[in-house]
Amino acid sequence: MDTVLVVLTCASAAAAAAFGVSAWRARADEARRSAARIAALSAAIDASQPLAPAAPANHPVAVTSMFATAPGASVQGRPLVKIGVVAGLATALIVTVAMASRDHTAPAAPAEEEAALELVSMRHTRDEGTLTVSGLVRNPRAAAPRSHITAVVFAFDRSGGFVASGRAGLDFVNLSPGDESPFVVKIPGVAGVARYRVSFRTEEGIVRHRDRRADQLPPSLKASADRRDGPPDRTVQPALASRVAPRPDLGGGGQASVN
Repeated sequence: MDTVLVVLTCASAAAAAAFGVSAWRARADEARRSAARIAALSAAIDASQPLAPAAPANHPVAVTSMFATAPGASVQGRPLVKIGVVAGLATALIVTVAMASRDHTAPAAPAEEEAALELVSMRHTRDEGTLTVSGLVRNPRAAAPRSHITAVVFAFDRSGGFVASGRAGLDFVNLSPGDESPFVVKIPGVAGVARYRVSFRTEEGIVRHRDRRADQLPPSLKASADRRDGPPDRTVQPALASRVAPRPDLGGGGQASVN
């Protein structure tokens, strides 16, 4: 809307300037014509003989025809002035309507952010060097349908270094609003894993998710669970938690320690 107003304002200014120049030229032409008529009349008076007999009464001298102006000739003989007036009025009307529309148009509501996938539960098991991470995710009722979501697990050692990763699709390919789906990700042949983090992706990129595991606890345990960076049944080492900082590129905060 601001761009339209700027364009209309510039066009109005240009049109006003053009019409001003046209009016100035028309007035200058009219002044020259008036001066020419006065000069012609003066020459005719100077050239007349003072002793010449008066003109017969039935042949009056038409001196008014040089100055007479036909009704409406001042406007009818200047089409540019008429065009300028019409164009100026039209431009002013357009600018007024545009400004009124801008003032009375309600601001557009900001686009709602897509509801995040919810991590409801998560646990892990270890079997002869294979780390298996399983859990349950929920597509919120306010979210759009989702499909072909992959769970990705990143494993880290005690110093926070990356060890390995694994991925697997959710058990249910399509998630309607309110649907839940379990997932199971296995990372074989890993040792020294002290911590892991889960994220969710599609072909388009990372799917933002929110850790809702603490919501499944009784109210008396929620306060203590909120101070822990992991599953409710796992204890997170504070020193290790400081070395493995949350990473936005991994898509969320679902993480846990491996005991």
